[in-house]
This record gives sequence, C-alpha cells and structure tokens, in this order.
Amino acid sequence: MKFIIGKDRNQTEFFCLDQAVSSDNEVRLIDLFASAINLADHGFDMKFLDNGRPAYHPSDLLKLFIYGYLNRIRSSRHLEKECLRNMEVMWLMKGLVPDHNTIANFRKDNPKAIRKVFRATVALAKNFELIGGQLLAGDCTKLRAQNSKKNNFNPAKIERHLAYIDDKLEQYNAILAQQDGDVTVTEKQLIAEKISKHQKQRNKYLTFKKELEETGDTQISTSDPDSRQLITRNNITEVAYNIQATVDAKHNIPIDFKVTNQNDSKAMGAMVRRAKSIIGKSDFTLLYDKGYHTGTEFDYAYKQGVKVMVAVPEVASHAPDIAFDVANFVYDNKLDLYLCPAGQQLQTNGTWYFKKQGKTTNRMKHYKTPACKSCSLFERCTKNKAGRLIERTEHAELIEANKQRIELNKELYRKRQAIVEHPFGIIKRQWDFYYIMTKKSIKHASADVGLIFTAFNLRRIFNLIDKNMLKEYLE
Repeated sequence: MKFIIGKDRNQTEFFCLDQAVSSDNEVRLIDLFASAINLADHGFDMKFLDNGRPAYHPSDLLKLFIYGYLNRIRSSRHLEKECLRNMEVMWLMKGLVPDHNTIANFRKDNPKAIRKVFRATVALAKNFELIGGQLLAGDCTKLRAQNSKKNNFNPAKIERHLAYIDDKLEQYNAILAQQDGDVTVTEKQLIAEKISKHQKQRNKYLTFKKELEETGDTQISTSDPDSRQLITRNNITEVAYNIQATVDAKHNIPIDFKVTNQNDSKAMGAMVRRAKSIIGKSDFTLLYDKGYHTGTEFDYAYKQGVKVMVAVPEVASHAPDIAFDVANFVYDNKLDLYLCPAGQQLQTNGTWYFKKQGKTTNRMKHYKTPACKSCSLFERCTKNKAGRLIERTEHAELIEANKQRIELNKELYRKRQAIVEHPFGIIKRQWDFYYIMTKKSIKHASADVGLIFTAFNLRRIFNLIDKNMLKEYLE
C-alpha cells in the first residue's frame, strides 16, 4: 500500500517568513490595524532610555495581544510560547520573543491606552457604516475575578470566624488549666502552637473588621481588592466584576464598556452620557432591563435628551385587593392629588420627604385623606390603621413616561436581549472568556476587558467587510 511521504528533515531549503503566511491571512489585517494607530496619541509610552537593553516597541506587543485575544489566548506565558512555535505569530512579531513578564506588564500598565484602541475599532466600524446609531441596548455581565469566595469577607463572615477562633482558644486554654500536671511537654508545645496560629488568624480578621469600619465598605477581597461578591444569576454569587456595555443594534457591535464592582441601579445615566458622546447625537433610543429602573437615572437620561426604554419591575407589594393597587389610583397633575377607586381625593401638604432605599435616597411627597377611616372599602384598600398613604417620587412623571413608551413599543423593546446579549454570548460561551485574567485592581481588569471587546469588534469587522477593501483602507 502506498502512503503520502513527508519531506526529508535534513533537506536544506531556502525559506522566507513572508511566504509562510498567505496574502489573505487575517494576521496581515491585525498587523495593518495596529500599525495604523498613532500609539503616542493613544497614550502608550514611547519614551525609552537609550542606555541598557532596548525595549520592545509597543506596537509589537499590541499586535501580539490582539492576535492572542482573537484566537482565545490571553495568558502571557502561552503568548510567549506562541512566539516560538506559531508561524503566524512569528510573522507578526518578526521573530521577536518577548518574555512573559514583559507581555503581562504591557497589558497591566496600559489600561487607558487599550481603551482608546477599543475606541479605534468603534471609529473603524463607523467609517464603514456598521454602526446605525439609532437603536442601542445596554446591559451588564459578570466576569469572575481572580479572587475566591474563601478570600472575600463581609462583617457577618468576619464575626463568624472570630466566634469560631474564640471558641477554640477557650477550649485550648481550658485543657491547659484542667490538666496542667497531666499534659506532657510535647502536648503543651503542640497546644501552644495551635493557640499561636489562632491568635494570628484572629488578628488578621480584626484588621479586616477595622478596615471595613474605617472605609465604610461592605466587603473586602484579599487577592483582588477591587473585586466584590455579586449575584450572577438567581441566588448564585461569585466574586466578580460587573461589566457594563452599550451595543449598537445594526450589527451588534459594542460601542462602549465600563468595568465596575457595583450593581446596575446607578449605572444607566453615565452610560447614556457616554453613548451620546460616542454617537455624536442624542436622537437615539437606548433599551435596558428592569435592573436599571431608577428615578435619578431617568432624570439624568432626560437631561441628556436621550430616549430610554427600561423594563418596568413587578409591583413589590399589593393592596389586600389588587383593585386598590397604586396603579389604579388616578393622579391629577394640575391639582397635585390622587383620586382613589372609591372616589376620594388623596392630597399632599407639599412637604418633600427623603427615603433611603439601599444606597439611593429618594425625594418624595406623601398623599392621604381623612376619609379613609370612615370608608366602607378600608379593609380591601390597606392594612395601615392610619389609612392609605401614597408616596410619589420627584421623578414619577419620567417613570410614567417610560412605562408608556414600553407599552407603545413592545415589539421594539423585545429586540433588547437579542442586541446586547449577542456579544456576551460569544465572549463568555464561545470564547470561554468568563473570567478576568488580571488581578490586583479594577484598572488591570479594565485592560483585560478592553482587549476582549477590541478583539470582538475586530472579529465583527473582519467578518462584515471585504478583506481587500479593509486592507486598502488600513494601508
């Protein structure tokens, strides 16, 4: 039987690195894209001392990272290996093999510059009219941090550890006190070592407790200090970062991202402002889910002149008879009063009250009527013995306007999930980038996320634009 025979390994051949990479290989587009960026304008440090060993050019390290993220390689050690064995990387790097520490430090030291590279991908997409700028959607996704739950502490967890240690110390001291004459020198030494170990742990937890009291934080993470334990889905929590993103509907291209360690309630306003700046106008619609339904954020978006549509949360509590829910009370804007289903008027004294809900403080008026106590429908309306009380926030009109927009544009709002979940699905499920590669600070995490979104946008652009046309433009 005949077989295909390979080349003789000892045969001498002339070899050109450029011939090893085909003319239509996308690595050539990566090279052109990175070479077209003015690195100094984007914030990369271009000033290097002449003495000592020469530094690697930032352009080469940027090319290496873009190639790596496009091919699901984020580890600096793995990228170093690729420089030695991957023909495409060898071509891209012109045979250079940076040390893994040099590679890792480049990512760690340039979070702001990497964000500007991401913005360059958005500008490239806008140039080829891949961004519609009419309909956008915003949402968040959680990426697990390099910090285990074991190394994340809150006041309750610290108190549990302290109580356990105090109990153990009490047991060891009791053993020494009760069996002072019967305990051998070896046993005493062993117990003393355990007591010393627990004392050190106790001092560590007391330090954590003091730090939380001084800073006012609710959590402390020891491996990655800026990460926080967040709810990822249902009641499942992870020590993670919360990645806010704004995605254009035309080709599901992200135009903005922000790495945070907070929940969504106060995130919409800033993302709306940034989207307005990136798009260059305010006549677009932004879709969000119910996690962003906050009065102050509606006010911020309104002042920016941007129309937002946020899913309306379910009613937190109902009246004894749902026919008497707040939604069935009619508000008269001119007279500033509510008309209840029984036909009575609930009026306000005009005083603004402040109510704190979590970290948010809302300003609101109270509406009530003395007719409640003599009303035959009292028991169906409220369980409050003093009568029915309605709280109306200062942003109630904006909240009501949002509800009307949702009701009038249900088909439009249904597109939200398909728009914004598209990038998250590819990044986390297809690329397996469900965790943050870097640690120690939110700035380092931002550099990692910036490279992820840069790679995603380039992948979309490479798929949507003819390679020859893109190559000609970049050249």
